[in-house]
Amino acid sequence: NVPSNAPTPQPSPEPTSSAPTNVPSNAPTSPPSNPPTSLPTPAPYLPPTLPPTSPPTPNPTSTNLYGSGPFVTSASSSELVTIPRPQNPGSQSQINCPHLQVGLKNWHDSSTWLSSSIPAAGESVTLPENSKVVITQAVLEELNVINVPSSSELIFGEDAGGAAITLDVAGMDVQGALRAGSETCVYDTELTITLHGSRPADLDIYGKSPTATPSYKGISVNGGIISMHGKRHFPTWSRLAESVPIGQNYLLLQEQVNWEAGQEVLLTTTAVHDSRDWHRNEVMTIDYVVDNPIPGVVGSAVHFTSSATYAHIANNAYQAEVGLLSRNIKIQGAADDSEPTDPDTGSCTGNWHFNVNFKPCPWTSTTGFGGHIMVHSGGKGYMEGVELYRMGQTNVLGRYPFHWHQLGNACSDCYFRANSIHLSYYRCISIHGTHNTTVSENVAYDVDGYCYYLEDGVEEDNTISFNLAAHIHPVSNVVADSGGGQTITPFGQSRDLILPADATASGYYITNLHNDIIGNAASGGWAGFALPVLHSPIGANRDVNMRPGNRLTKVFDGNVAHSTGWWWSHAGAFYSGGSLYYSSGDDTLLEYNAGRDQSKGTRSPCLVDKCVENNNCGSYCYEGERAWYKLTNNKVFMTASPSLNSWSGRMEVIRFEAHDVALGMEALQDGFGIDQLLVECRSGEEWVMPGNRPDYVSANGFFWYDTGQGHIISSSTFRNCGARNATNAYDTSPTRGCDTNKINGCSSGSTVWGFLTHSDQFTPELMQATSGITYEDCGRRFKLVDFADNNTPSSVSGRAQNWIDTDGSASGLNEPTIMASGLTDAGNWWKVDSNVVDDPEAPLAFIKVNDGNERGLGHIRLRWKDEIHNTVGNGSSKACTPSDNWQNCGTCYNGPKVDGSGDPYCPALGRIRHIGSKFDLTNDPLGGLPITANAEVAGLTGGFGWLLQLDDGPPKSLKIDQIEVDPVETPMVLAIPYDSGTSFSITAHAAYCSSCVETFFAVNSVDHVRASQGNTYYYDEATKLLYVRIIQTPQTYLTDWHLWNLDDLNMGGGPRTHALDRFTFSGITLPSFAYGPYLQIEADCAEGAISGHCATTPSYVEPEVCPPDYIQVSYDKCCVSEGSSACYIPTLPPTFSPTPQPTFGQGDNLVLNPGFESGLTDWYANSGLIQIDTSQAHSGTQSVLATGRTSTWNGPQQTMIERMTANKTYRISCWAKLKGTTSSDTLKLTLRINDDVDGTKWLGISNAINNQDWTLIQGDIAVNVAGTLTGIDLYAEGPAVGVEYYVDDVSAIEVLSGGRSLESARSSTQPQHEDVEMQAASGAVVSPMFALLAVAPIFLWYQWK
Repeated sequence: NVPSNAPTPQPSPEPTSSAPTNVPSNAPTSPPSNPPTSLPTPAPYLPPTLPPTSPPTPNPTSTNLYGSGPFVTSASSSELVTIPRPQNPGSQSQINCPHLQVGLKNWHDSSTWLSSSIPAAGESVTLPENSKVVITQAVLEELNVINVPSSSELIFGEDAGGAAITLDVAGMDVQGALRAGSETCVYDTELTITLHGSRPADLDIYGKSPTATPSYKGISVNGGIISMHGKRHFPTWSRLAESVPIGQNYLLLQEQVNWEAGQEVLLTTTAVHDSRDWHRNEVMTIDYVVDNPIPGVVGSAVHFTSSATYAHIANNAYQAEVGLLSRNIKIQGAADDSEPTDPDTGSCTGNWHFNVNFKPCPWTSTTGFGGHIMVHSGGKGYMEGVELYRMGQTNVLGRYPFHWHQLGNACSDCYFRANSIHLSYYRCISIHGTHNTTVSENVAYDVDGYCYYLEDGVEEDNTISFNLAAHIHPVSNVVADSGGGQTITPFGQSRDLILPADATASGYYITNLHNDIIGNAASGGWAGFALPVLHSPIGANRDVNMRPGNRLTKVFDGNVAHSTGWWWSHAGAFYSGGSLYYSSGDDTLLEYNAGRDQSKGTRSPCLVDKCVENNNCGSYCYEGERAWYKLTNNKVFMTASPSLNSWSGRMEVIRFEAHDVALGMEALQDGFGIDQLLVECRSGEEWVMPGNRPDYVSANGFFWYDTGQGHIISSSTFRNCGARNATNAYDTSPTRGCDTNKINGCSSGSTVWGFLTHSDQFTPELMQATSGITYEDCGRRFKLVDFADNNTPSSVSGRAQNWIDTDGSASGLNEPTIMASGLTDAGNWWKVDSNVVDDPEAPLAFIKVNDGNERGLGHIRLRWKDEIHNTVGNGSSKACTPSDNWQNCGTCYNGPKVDGSGDPYCPALGRIRHIGSKFDLTNDPLGGLPITANAEVAGLTGGFGWLLQLDDGPPKSLKIDQIEVDPVETPMVLAIPYDSGTSFSITAHAAYCSSCVETFFAVNSVDHVRASQGNTYYYDEATKLLYVRIIQTPQTYLTDWHLWNLDDLNMGGGPRTHALDRFTFSGITLPSFAYGPYLQIEADCAEGAISGHCATTPSYVEPEVCPPDYIQVSYDKCCVSEGSSACYIPTLPPTFSPTPQPTFGQGDNLVLNPGFESGLTDWYANSGLIQIDTSQAHSGTQSVLATGRTSTWNGPQQTMIERMTANKTYRISCWAKLKGTTSSDTLKLTLRINDDVDGTKWLGISNAINNQDWTLIQGDIAVNVAGTLTGIDLYAEGPAVGVEYYVDDVSAIEVLSGGRSLESARSSTQPQHEDVEMQAASGAVVSPMFALLAVAPIFLWYQWK
């Protein structure tokens, strides 16, 4: 279950505060300040003439024409990321020139031709076989198709007088070779090839036509070679070293260029919007170039024949790109038959975006028909220094400016580099069914459709590097123009949209991430980099057994996008989303869902190719097989949408800058890690955009989604994000955040962090954690975002919000903190003590982890009556009421919270609260957290326990699943009231395994439940409460039952690495629930009038959680008084200390000196030798070593006759480990039982142990005797003779009624497995024993303490 809508930039200003009017009085109302860790930045409302945030690098005083700066260098062009640049190819020699070889035939020599005449206008021409024909002057005749046989070559030579060479043709079919220069011989002459031909009328819905053959208005490299090498200009594009104001006739570049006078240059927009109807790109003509105008600082000054019409930004965060469009070799479509005959009228409207609603007129510009180049049928392509102009044929399949078509691995040395493409009617470069090619250092401008294009999804191991794409338009002007929701109506294939994905045409179309995508830039487009999801390849490769959407990233590094994302609030400058597939109605026609598609648009990167291994690309990728897409060193700026949006796919984003954006990043995925993120929501630069209303655009940092996620963010900075409101409590600087000015302001509801809280259906688990968060001049920091009702009434998701702030840097407390919902109708569920800090603006509650000792978070889902829970998500127009009997009505869904009659869709059916008088109705009149039909609970663990009370009475049957908790670090105890006389059957179940059942046994204290392995329960007659400890268990097995920790290895077979699912990133681990396992509580009580509930609910008696003279001060602590440091510690912490500490197994343990902390007292050797060893200990400071063993039964032994009695069952256990080089053996824990009728018998349990980790040996033994019990001894035995082993923490506990019988233990088919114990970072062994003030912090912190 996932949410169906998400945060959107608001169309109108919002209230200055959405804080609740009632703030609990038992906590401070002002969060602590968190001063910036670096100098504040200029206010985002300052006039654009003032320096931007992070000013460019100053230059030494200069008196030349270009002033004294400040200037931006390549080294200072980014704050955080490193943007790679191509290497200078150096000077080029003039050797091996094809036009200078001997034996050439001249095109203009009549003897060259079989007809003895030079080809005439309109003729189709076939070169003579086995000949090399050179053209050394203009061909004045417009020819039909030129055919180059496989044994021949057509070569362009140099005109002796330096005159330009032109060739006008209808097309070319190259089976031999077409050459102009070579890699070692630059072609210097101006060469123009013009392709002629009108658009055919017989194109079909697939973009095919009998007329439009590959050589029709194109160069068809039909098994031959195209090798064209114009002048090498380097770099082909650069970035500004200084902003260009309106009216200036020159610009400064960061790099030195060898561009020439008369060439055309593109200066890209730095406005927020870019489309045909409204853009700020400029094409200018070079007058002259000055190299090193400011030595060591500025590479080149480029002067133009005209002045700039628009301003273009360069600051230390980002800079406009400047690209060279002209080349001396030019291939173009003819001017009279290429332009579309149905241009956009510019009079259409669509959705409102920031106070304007224009959009392209759909189904216009459909007839563009330029030239094309297609390399196919085993051909080769080597292109550099070539200009492609008026190329591409709109909606004609395969007819692009340049196209590698179905070459497989046969073109691994091919390249398309240092070229330009502008005014293209259909794409730029298509890599189609081809691998290992190189597309590099190209400049593309004014393009219809996706520009750099991986066509079918199978294309891999290609290099797409250092390219520029700018001013990209949707094909046929059909644009995915949408509002704020997460879905967009799918587009279908048609004659004027043969690839429906072109409704989101972007600079880069990466259907398969297993390519090198390095150092590219995208300006404009629906998105900058589109990463659509293909579950299977399309087109000519649709039968390839591959899932392109799951292929792993090879390299995705150093890419930049800007001035994009306008048409949809979720578009993202980097957009991982949109699904392309064959429609169900006609599997030959494509359909494209540009929005969030939860069936065909999902990604699951996997280390194992499921298509090959399982012959099923959709097979589940298990923990241990999972991979992550990796994006590094990328940047976004001037984008009125997220800088990056990913609907699906585990991803690691490392080093990412976002400047002047609506939202730093959004992602809906369980397993999304972000490290070194810099979000500067407003930099101080002017936001140039249609309508001039930047105050309608949010300035949000990051949004936490509301269910099924797993996000970890570390070492990240937010600057000038969040609205500047009067209620800002963290920073009172007058430049904090942004206001609502119309130059560079933001919407008044902007926030650094947002939580989605609109849904009663989709609710949070333990999903998010942070470390190393820095704020610089930020306004509002936190906001619970409820699009439906503004948190009045609140939702299930709103009340359950939680966040692990591992170091307190996000909250500002600068100590480990749990940040949670501050909504008042959650009662005191999160307001657990007087040290909780309130943020009323959010509202949030900040719980200090170090104020308790086992504080953590847990999540469960409760189900007691399916007919209730199955109504969740039913969007019926009528809310369920008691009279409906849960029929034909709805509850708890992703929409309004009340129906038309005012009845709530998701009413409280009970409450859950913390145990203790501090949380009774006197102190919390609301009774805690409401429990609804969507009975998911996230809350603080490690305390005295949670008390569940349902309005209809105690449940006869209760299922608990979707459990998330660190079982070792933080106990999660649940209590439910039941009347006396109720008996219980409590079992844990694994998924997909009917025999995998653990039966809980009764113990005689709450403390024992809390300290247990999670398979016990206790019923307290005094308070009428049933207690059970809830732990997270493996999905598919329950063997070797114990407190699994998040680092335990999987022992259940299969591909999983760990026993428990989890997400780990940047040193932080979040538990993730597995589908299927559950805990079942069956209460044998008389059923009441309401089915499924016990007839009587006992009068509640509050348990005494504190000893005399202490009061409860928190959900987990008792002290002498509020604020006192004199607090009750019932059990000393199991730390590594010189002082002997209690060890595992005490309490009800019948074994004396179970952890050998008192030496060998009460122990003796069962032959052989035993001795104390202080180098090894499972807990405490020492263990016993069995040595000198001459028989397998030699080991430590203790007499139990005075403590164990006949005809009872005992659970016996110990921890053991081998010494020495023996890596594995079996240890047995045995009871030797003597009675006066049957004599002696030996009953034991065993498990494999090793020399690396401590392993638990545990099981139940019934001491059943026919006569009188006369002797009973407990001893360890088993490893081979001479093998030494350690034993520690021996336990023998009576199994009370309700526990497993000996027969059930013997009949279990579950084998024993090794247990891997968690070691804290300090080296101390962490015992799973309950300690009210134990030192172990919650699960997210033990890795760094």
